[in-house]
Formats: sequence, C-alpha cells, structure tokens
Amino acid sequence: MCRFLICVIALMTITDAQVDKHATQETKMLFQRLKSLAKDETKVLFGQQEHTWLGAQGGTSPYLFWGLDHDGAKGWIYGDGQARDHSPDDLCDVKGITGSYPAILGVDMFDMDYKNNVTSHWLGRRAYERGEVITVSMHHTNPITGHNAWIGGDTGDTLHVVRRILPGGDHHDKLNAILDKLAIWAHSFTDSKGKPIPAIFRYLHELNGGWFWWGLKNKAQNTEQDLQKLYRYMVTYLRDQKGVHNFLYAYSPDKFSDKADYLKTYPGDDYVDVLGMDWYYMSSSDTKTTFHRTVKDVVEIAESRGKIPAITETGYSNNGIEKMHSFWKDDILDVLKWESTTKRIAYIHTWSNHCSGNGKCELWVPYKGHPAEWDFVNKFYKDPMTVFSSQLPDMYH
Repeated sequence: MCRFLICVIALMTITDAQVDKHATQETKMLFQRLKSLAKDETKVLFGQQEHTWLGAQGGTSPYLFWGLDHDGAKGWIYGDGQARDHSPDDLCDVKGITGSYPAILGVDMFDMDYKNNVTSHWLGRRAYERGEVITVSMHHTNPITGHNAWIGGDTGDTLHVVRRILPGGDHHDKLNAILDKLAIWAHSFTDSKGKPIPAIFRYLHELNGGWFWWGLKNKAQNTEQDLQKLYRYMVTYLRDQKGVHNFLYAYSPDKFSDKADYLKTYPGDDYVDVLGMDWYYMSSSDTKTTFHRTVKDVVEIAESRGKIPAITETGYSNNGIEKMHSFWKDDILDVLKWESTTKRIAYIHTWSNHCSGNGKCELWVPYKGHPAEWDFVNKFYKDPMTVFSSQLPDMYH
C-alpha cells in the first residue's frame, strides 16, 4: 500500500510543463512525482552523493580500500573493475546504519573518462532498479587551460573562459566536444532492457560562487549573462541537437542574499525543471534563521514558476557531525518544519563520505560505529517526514 500523497498521481495526466516536451515517459513521470512530492508537507526525500561509490565505514572484498585509517576502519571505494563485473553495490554508509539506501544517488561526470563512465552507469542503473532518483553533476576541467574545476590554482589563460567557449568564441569547439561526450553518456545510461534512465542534470552548480572556472567574481571575469547563455546553450544542444530526452535540468546556485540575488544567473523558465540551492553550514554566520529564509525563498520562487524546489547540497562542513551529533534533525529537518512553506521541499541531498586527501576523512553522514549514528537513525531516519530508498513508491511508472 502507498504511504503518502504521491502514490495517487498515477491518476494524473502527465503534462508538458517541463523543459523537454519530448522527454521519455519515465522522465515526465519523475518530473510530475517530484512536483507532487514537494507539495506534500509531510514528506521529503533524502539523498547522498555517491553513496554506493565511496564510504568511510570500512570496506570488504571486492571493494577497494581507499585512503585513511580511522577508528579501526578504512575508507572504501567501488572500483570500475567491480562495475565491469557487475558486482553487488551493497556497501553504503547510510545503509549500514539504517538498513536502507538513500532515496537519491548523486554521480559526478568529471571529465567522463572510461572508468568513471563505467562505474556511474552501473551504480546508477542499480540505484534506478531500487527505485531511487539519480542526480548528475560535473566537476569538469577548464576546457581552455586543462586545469581542474577549481580556478584558484589555475595559472593558465582563464580570462573570459565562459565567453570563449560560447558560440563565436575561439574555443567553442571544446564546449561542443564536452557536450558530445555527455550526450553519449546519457544515451548509454540505460536499464537492463535498453531504455534510457531518467536523471536530474545539475549543470554549472554553485555558479554564483567564485571557486569554479564557471563562477562569478574570480579571475575569469565571467558575467551573469555569460553563465545564462552557457546554461541555455547546454540545454538546447543536448535536447534539440543530440536528442537527449532523459534529463531534468536543475539550477543550483550557492548561498544568496535575497530572491533577486538568487535569480541573477537564472537562465529562464524554459531551461530549468528543478530550482535548488547548495547551502552548507560552514561558520558562525550560517544560522538556522538564514538557512530557513533561503529555503523559503527557493520554495516560493519554484512554486511561482511551476518548478520543483530542492536543497541540492547541504551538510555541516569540516566534519561538523563529529560535534553536532543531532545536526540532521536539529539544523536541517527541524528548520524545514518551522512553517508550511519550508516543508514543501522535494528533496535534501548531501555530499559523499570519503577518506582520501586533506589528511582526514570528510564526513557528511555517520557510518556504523560513528558517535552520531544513534541520533541520525532515531531522530532523522525514523522521523515520519524523511523518505529513504526502502520507503519510495514507483517514481517512474
């Protein structure tokens, strides 16, 4: 028996309110169900980036041990060899403490190399078969300099990088090459019967920040109009020229001061299905009141435009859950419950647990044996409002 409101929408007629009028039937259904879920003030999906790809609780064969020892365990990674062998993906930090996977799996394209494509395809298919929602981001290298996504250490020619890859720019062919590879990935992201799997594509995430080459207020000197044009070009190229019809498109800037600030890089209603935001607790200036205000702004903007409101990234930076064991209840879920408007969020998504680089593990959710395990399970997972994989209805049919 269905648990909540979105089960009844099988009776609804699927509309063409989304960006892609020729989207697959499953993609159209996902759009409608996420919209209906957002309207249900009693439910919100919980997702995590790469929850079956990376983790901290300690690996077992055939998983690869990855990075640092901590608390008697060692970080793990699902390798591309496992993906090629179609190995089970049963290791997951969230599942290890709750018995359920998150309701959303996030994957990252990076530069779409062979190993990444194989692993993201297989883990994405596995998540889809469990009924989970797939969201896709890209931390791809600067197409002009070849440096990574973060512009701070790039010593190459970064000036006006976005403008130079747009039509008429001297490196426009490199943008098309990236989008061509992405289209190949999308077309080959299929289920066991060869049908395309729907995904939420979150291009140019945190585009109002200064840390990525596609951002604002950095040495690239990109303008708001540059970023709007790039987003629009991406959608029309993938949808109209490359025939990608299994994507919903998400707009997800970082923190913002008000609604006008949120919309300053917005490409327009014809190009966006999901209105999200990335909002991390990082310092004393990041308060529950500020978080609540920004969530309310996103919901109100999304509802006024017929879009899906979402918190596309959130968490407590610098391993904050080590001290704030009840963070997910106190600072996220309880804040959403302050009023009806902020309850109308389709999903909350956090980043991946991983134990490589920076000299320590980076944790966003607890793992088996972590001090915050009890609070996460009993105060967040068991709360009637949160929805994990095992509680999902059919989101696609």
